Order: sequence, then C-alpha cells, then structure tokens
Amino acid sequence: MNSEEDYKRKMASAEHVNGHENTEHLTHQPSSTIKVSDDSNSNEILVFTTNNNVYKVQKKEIGDRFQALQKIEFEPGEKPIYLTGEKHYKGFLIVAFENGKIGKIAMNSYQTDYNRKKLKNAFNSESKLIFIELIDHDIDLVTLSNIKKVVLFNTAHINAVESRTTKGVQVMKQKDGSSMVKVKRAEHTKLVEPEYYRKSESLNVVGYYLKTGDEV
Repeated sequence: MNSEEDYKRKMASAEHVNGHENTEHLTHQPSSTIKVSDDSNSNEILVFTTNNNVYKVQKKEIGDRFQALQKIEFEPGEKPIYLTGEKHYKGFLIVAFENGKIGKIAMNSYQTDYNRKKLKNAFNSESKLIFIELIDHDIDLVTLSNIKKVVLFNTAHINAVESRTTKGVQVMKQKDGSSMVKVKRAEHTKLVEPEYYRKSESLNVVGYYLKTGDEV
C-alpha cells in the first residue's frame, strides 16, 4: 500500500474525507474535508488546522506530501483542513470567514528564523473559516451568501497584511443576519455573465441576486 492509500485509510478511519488537488471549497464542516494545494517548488509542507494552528513538515523528511500528516502530533480534537507547499513564503494566504470578511495575509508572516514545527494563531478565529488558499498572484473570487447574493471581485482590492490574525476586509455586507457561506475561484463557478456580479470599486456590499441557472 503506498503512502497516499495509507493516508486515505487512516483519514477514513478518523471520519475524514481526503480532498483532491485544488479542491474548490472547504465546505461548512472543515473537519470533514482536507483541501490540498500544490507543493511544487517548496521545501516545506504547511498544514493548517481547525485549531487555528499551522504545522510545518520538511519535505526531505517524507516520501510524499500525504506523509506530512503522519508526522504531526495534533492537539486533542484537532483536524487538518488545508495542506500546501510553502512556495518559499512568497504570495498570499487568502482566508474568508462566515461574517463576510476576507483577509489577505503575506506568506512571509509564516516564515521563521528557526525550524519551528508549529505556529499558533495561523488565522483569525473570531468567525468560522469557510475558505483558505495560498495564491502567488491576485485572482478573481466569487462569494455567495445564504440569501443568494453574489459578489465577484479581484483580490487586488484587499491590501495584504503581515498579521496572521487579521480580521480581513468586509467584502459581503451582512443584511438581516445574513452570512457568507461560500467562496470560490471565479473559474470554478458556472456564471453565464460573471461580470454582472463584479465589484471593481468599493467592497462591503450585499451583492447581486444569483441568476437562475448560475451556480457558485
């Protein structure tokens, strides 16, 4: 049995479901899905968890990225939610929360002088995390609220910060207790006229109603 198969078996026994390369979303039960991103051109594997921690595993210590999970001593009840290469700590980590805020964290804020294996407070914990992804350049994202409102915007409209616990920028304005339930890359959505939903200026908007036939 190869390491990937062994990983899947262990995760299944722990009631986990392994995500695929470039999984589109985290789902609203982050404990049940592990989002996996590219680890090429990286020396370390970063594993972000439900306890707002990030663990670092040296690639030279493992045969493939799935073995990184077997190297980690998780806290009681802690589950991995996102696995990625560190990309030499270039680019940005995008984190989106249920309260409609999205943060853009400079990856160099995760870089340490010493070979630390664990960093606490890897992202803000005030609102439920619904999306996390390392990007090397600005991208278009599409957000969806539980009242079927949609916003398309480019991450260039969010200033990068070096604070890992940033609350983020209010992208979707909450209306009558509404919440943001989904965030996807624009290319992973099915929108007939995506530009209809775009906000190219100020954010903090309720958004536009999802048209019939469109999917986020």
